[in-house]
Amino acid sequence: MKLSFVLAVLTVNLMFFALGAQSQNAGLLQEKGTIEGTVIDAFTAQPLRGVDVKLIASSPGVSTPAPASTDPDGRFMFGGLSAGRYLVLASHNGYVDNHIDNRRFVPLTSGQRVKDIVVRLVPDGAIAGHITNEAGKPFPGVSVAAMRPTYMHGRRQLIETSRAVAITNEAGEYRIADLPPGKYYIRAKPPASLKTKPGSDRAYVPVYYPATNELARSVGLTLRVGEDLAGIDMNLAPARTVRIRGRVINARTSLPSTEAEVTLLSDQGETIFSPGQNFSTGGQASFEFRGVPPGSYVLVAQQPSSPREPKTIWGRTSVEIGDTNIEHADIVVSNGVDVSGHIRLEGKTDLDLGKNVAELVVVLQSQEPSSLADLTPDIDNATVSSDGTFVFHEVPDGSYRIDFRQIPSGFYLQSSGTSEVLESGIPVSRGHSPPAVELVLDFGTGQIDGTVMIDEQPSQHALAVLIPDGKRRTQQSYYRQAFADQTGRFAMRNVVPGDYTLFAWEEIDRGAYFDPEFLGRYEDRGHAVHIEENAHLSVELDAIPAAETLP
Repeated sequence: MKLSFVLAVLTVNLMFFALGAQSQNAGLLQEKGTIEGTVIDAFTAQPLRGVDVKLIASSPGVSTPAPASTDPDGRFMFGGLSAGRYLVLASHNGYVDNHIDNRRFVPLTSGQRVKDIVVRLVPDGAIAGHITNEAGKPFPGVSVAAMRPTYMHGRRQLIETSRAVAITNEAGEYRIADLPPGKYYIRAKPPASLKTKPGSDRAYVPVYYPATNELARSVGLTLRVGEDLAGIDMNLAPARTVRIRGRVINARTSLPSTEAEVTLLSDQGETIFSPGQNFSTGGQASFEFRGVPPGSYVLVAQQPSSPREPKTIWGRTSVEIGDTNIEHADIVVSNGVDVSGHIRLEGKTDLDLGKNVAELVVVLQSQEPSSLADLTPDIDNATVSSDGTFVFHEVPDGSYRIDFRQIPSGFYLQSSGTSEVLESGIPVSRGHSPPAVELVLDFGTGQIDGTVMIDEQPSQHALAVLIPDGKRRTQQSYYRQAFADQTGRFAMRNVVPGDYTLFAWEEIDRGAYFDPEFLGRYEDRGHAVHIEENAHLSVELDAIPAAETLP
């Protein structure tokens, strides 16, 4: 009897302790964490009060807490957080919105307390001035844009955003605010409704600062952190213009097209005249553009699909405009040509060419300026056959970059023989298929890891960038980038063997390292590396301070 009672008591105690342990373990699994930090002015390094701070959970199933506001010391704290990955965003009046410095990604483990996150807000700047007409009087209704240079696929082009555009008032004044520091090109565009006298060969045309119709002759303005750059004045006077006439010819029928649309682009890719403006087919099946200032242009024609032509056909031609009218600027539209290629396997490997290469997706991307690329017909992706061959059908003329997706880990592609299509791209001309692309799939990508330091301390969140040398510098597929973690460590995988220069920046605008002018200022601060097959390099980098990259 007593033994049964003792056993019963022991059983109850064991159950009690088991439940307690289970409850304690559950508590540990559900233990919450915190993220704390400070928001400072990126220029003065002073803490900022009243900054709106948001925490956005980027991990599935993790909720986002309510926004917070910084205290008089610029500090913020989010508590009761589940484990996951969070994006810290900060915004404040007088500072640039959506700037790269406004955000921080923070990984958080269960019960972790992440402290001393620093978010830097960049003071916004402004560019202002007056626009006058040929008589020196205020010119209202002019669209003034602050355009920033950027690089896509190794090509420089200017980007215009709606937030960086202002319209002159009745006094001819404009002001473009909320601008991050950087280099800008100012363009003044007269209102589209403005008309000149009938029959006149003079018209108001877009002008770049200080006073030129050609972007290549314009002067860039450097806007520094928080600067109010005033006195950027421009005078718009009617310029001598010419007329362009021509026809769109169907290559298949050799007859003029009565259905095509024609767009006139500048050689920088900017749309000068869109379809429907100054365009007529009439009985002569011709197009005409009036009021075109001297310069270099590209005429683009698109003939939409129809019962006679099941697919949109396309063509383009370059024209140089001087002081005289052009009467025969004909554009030939066609279906394009085939671009083919072959991949072979290099070296001894367990990879099954027929199985694994067939999983590759081949992509052909235009290397033309964005406006011209947007008008180019879409090219269907190609698949690789079991024998390693692939074909793109109906490729329009232009310059293309070939890229591959789903390459097996550890493998890389390289050009075969004297052809360097992966480095320089594929030129396609109308009516002539280029030689077949010969590529080699080889095993042996390298990896790089290391630490980024600044002032002899690990540089948290610095950006390490691996930049290829030679012709590869124009191809983004060879670049690698990685952000340093809280200990300053970074890692890069699947690096194609070759010569590179490794840089690290404490703060840098997205993609700025594609700009040769920007990169040229830091060439002597890079770390040259050579990657052999299967190489594993460890390096220590000194980060270029933010004070040197902010204008």
